[in-house]
Amino acid sequence: MERFEERLLGAKRVSVWGVGYLGYTKLLRLQSRGFSAFVFDFTNIGLKEKLRKSEYPSKEQVYSWSIHGNALALDYSKIRLLEKPSGMFDNNIHILAFPAIDREDHNYLKQMARIFIKNKKRLEGSLVIFQSAGMPGMCDRDFILPLKKSGCRCNFVCAFRSDWHVEEFLKPERQRVIAADSKDSLGKASFFYNALGSKIKALPTIKIAELYENAKNALQYVNTMFINQLAFAYADTNIRQMIKYLLEDVELNKSRLSVGAGGCKIPLSVENILQGSKSPRFLSLIKESQDSNMSMIFMYAEKIKQIGCKSVTLMGISVRGNQKDTDLSPSVVIAEYLNNLGIKVYIDDPLYDKAAITRLLPACKRVDILKDGLKSEALLLMTDHDKYKYFSQQDINSLGIRDARIIIDNVGIFKDFSFSSRTKYHLVGDGSLGSF
Repeated sequence: MERFEERLLGAKRVSVWGVGYLGYTKLLRLQSRGFSAFVFDFTNIGLKEKLRKSEYPSKEQVYSWSIHGNALALDYSKIRLLEKPSGMFDNNIHILAFPAIDREDHNYLKQMARIFIKNKKRLEGSLVIFQSAGMPGMCDRDFILPLKKSGCRCNFVCAFRSDWHVEEFLKPERQRVIAADSKDSLGKASFFYNALGSKIKALPTIKIAELYENAKNALQYVNTMFINQLAFAYADTNIRQMIKYLLEDVELNKSRLSVGAGGCKIPLSVENILQGSKSPRFLSLIKESQDSNMSMIFMYAEKIKQIGCKSVTLMGISVRGNQKDTDLSPSVVIAEYLNNLGIKVYIDDPLYDKAAITRLLPACKRVDILKDGLKSEALLLMTDHDKYKYFSQQDINSLGIRDARIIIDNVGIFKDFSFSSRTKYHLVGDGSLGSF
């Protein structure tokens, strides 16, 4: 690490691969912090002459990259354009500032991987930074793994860019989301971005960061489609008068991973929108969301059936915590569906006595897990009642929970406990469901 820092600050020079929008704006940032750069680009024919005449970026590029038709000038004396890629390996920071795949399906990552493998001896201890996100897993598949298999010993980090024009890029920089292939790589990336004056926050893997970057844009896409569908479904209503408030007041951070969305307010609001429209056929997104919500609940039940469990205990049937409310509760839905699958269902809920459970779910049997212990092969921890928050590892062991065949944790209360080697523990959204 110390050698990496000394080499970087000794020359204050990096290699930038690609001089489209990402490369140009990255060069602006580097120059603003006193860094010079070696530059190589596969596609920009005549770039050297353009740089010599200070004709880069061109007018066409400026109007493509700026909403106002303005572009800051680069200091071309601090840029060395190379005609062959081999000279780029004189530096220990490599910024890949090009799309993973272009519009003509050219895979530049694979092409670059071959060049880096040829120069692997000169890459030892260097840091490679990905700027553009392709499909999740692409950086690993097409670049990182081939280099590692070749014996290349360098570090990899992604710092994907989400700005779309120069004006957005020039705003006071928000925290950059990065991810690395190792702690050593993350340390080097932190040092470099600190030198650029950028604050960072880290995700655990590069694949997750690729998914994050694409999911951000996909969520924006879905939001846009939803408000456009509202305009068609309520064609006699001025939707523009409420959209600004709508998008400001929706608290997306209240969305959470769970075995289905429940409660009275949100599902009934969806139903109100559908029933109040003269053209509900246009509201396909929320109709699909209704169907998907039920499908997710059923899929968890099917997974329990698939594993071969004959009995299940549901801990909590309320929609949330200590609130006595089962309106449109996912727990009630999954209990009924499990019964239909021929699986015996036990219910533990401190807010509902035996008579209440019998009225609500006649085919299920109420238990008190603290007194009776676990009577089933599978366990679904559905709500975060205070009763469950006080469970200890000793309780997990003595009540038989430790030896359950499968535990599905909807709220994360059991995530730090230990279970037997035969137990399949799944915290909703933790990535373990694929191995069941």
